[in-house]
Amino acid sequence: MDDRACGRSSWQMVSLPHFAIRGAGIFILGLGAGLALVDDAAAQTAASPPPGTSSTPLVDVSEVEVIDIEVVGRTYGGKSAASDLVKRQTAPRREAAAAVPKTGDWFEDWLKGSSALGDWGGERKKLEDTGLTLSGFTVTALMGNTSGGTRQSSAPANSTLLAADLDFGKFSGLTGFLIHAEGWLAGGSNMSTKGRINNLFNVASAYTPHGAYLGQLYAQQQLLDDKLEIQVGRMTTANNFAALPVAADYVSVAVNAIPLSQPLNTVPFTSYPSTQWAAVATIKPESRFEFAGGVYTANAKASALKGTGGTDFDFDLDDGLMAIGQMTYLHQQAKGDKGLPGTYYLGAFYAGDSYARLDGKGGHGPKHEETGNFGFYVMGQQMIYREGGPGSSEGLTPWFSIAIQPDEAINKMPVMLAGGASYEGLLPGRDTDTAAFAVYYGKLSGDLRNVTAETVFEVNYTLWATPWLGITPDFQYIINPNGDTDRSDVAVLGAQLLVNF
Repeated sequence: MDDRACGRSSWQMVSLPHFAIRGAGIFILGLGAGLALVDDAAAQTAASPPPGTSSTPLVDVSEVEVIDIEVVGRTYGGKSAASDLVKRQTAPRREAAAAVPKTGDWFEDWLKGSSALGDWGGERKKLEDTGLTLSGFTVTALMGNTSGGTRQSSAPANSTLLAADLDFGKFSGLTGFLIHAEGWLAGGSNMSTKGRINNLFNVASAYTPHGAYLGQLYAQQQLLDDKLEIQVGRMTTANNFAALPVAADYVSVAVNAIPLSQPLNTVPFTSYPSTQWAAVATIKPESRFEFAGGVYTANAKASALKGTGGTDFDFDLDDGLMAIGQMTYLHQQAKGDKGLPGTYYLGAFYAGDSYARLDGKGGHGPKHEETGNFGFYVMGQQMIYREGGPGSSEGLTPWFSIAIQPDEAINKMPVMLAGGASYEGLLPGRDTDTAAFAVYYGKLSGDLRNVTAETVFEVNYTLWATPWLGITPDFQYIINPNGDTDRSDVAVLGAQLLVNF
């Protein structure tokens, strides 16, 4: 049945009643909100945390003041939303938020605008018209374990991105040519470290090792009426591969920006702010399909950010290269499409660098290494129920992620499975808020002793107080932390504050 005929009854397409999903969504919301109000006193009775760790109570969402304005749009922020791949898919939403008509009241225009920094009295728009676009976000998380873990504590974490795009086509004859540059600032503590929770799926994607980092720095050229895009320079793999738009709705690092197993197992498969030298080509033959291929260096120091601040520009091909390819299918996202939108990825990669065997046997050299690592992934998100007519983003979007790297001799997490659902506009009058639920499963290698798999459940609710301010109370429950079946489960409670620039 055509969605135009269904109207708000699109749910009939999957043969489930409207009240069932709304009721389930309200249950999830109630559970998350209730858990977010649990007293953190138990966590604070533990031994005093080391320097750099917060000893203040967790955020009480009942004390968060909601700005009483109509949010007519929303922007996107966080590591997943920084991806060029995700930006292309969310561009209509971000452009709609930026195109809200001015009222003449500077305070109201600021609240309804798309950036916390405002339009600078029109000067920012003038800069964009002449070719310079500035953007960024800051995301802060305060998480604490109310039970389980090495000890009970809480820890803050923050990541801030500042980015600039210089479009040469707007001030010269170099049509389609652009320079992209990023800088990152990070601070806070790692709640998932051995001294606290000691688990694999870091509970806060806001966490990055403390420091200032040079992020991506690359040149981009669009050709053939924008059907071919070439990017060359310092890049992170997450910029073009394996990043789903829906991942921005989650606080955990498990899929935000990319499946954790990929950078955990593979040196050149990077997420923000780590970069490698790279060249990526994306072909968009028509509106529904994209084909991307990339080649990346494998500098272990650059990926780990150890003492380099993102400035290790070593270009040594002896370290090996990684080649990756991805096919993207954009369902019902072409201009004029009126059905329920979906996004699907199918990707594979091969990395030619060396990896130490986990059992410490065989291989070559004193580290018992093997040369080469490979893997593949299948990911997707699909709206299955929509409130409102064609073009509305309100409704239910389930998603899934499967990442496989079958060589257990060198891959700590050879299998990672994840799935969940995000409902935008669950509550009446809160059309852009999202209620989200997810399950993450990471199977550990059989060559590691006394470990099996780690499983995490996450539930949260993001209140978009303005188009640029998102407040997310979040709850995570970790089963077999670090894959250790002898350890007790861990309950983690906290909140995230996201501000887009």
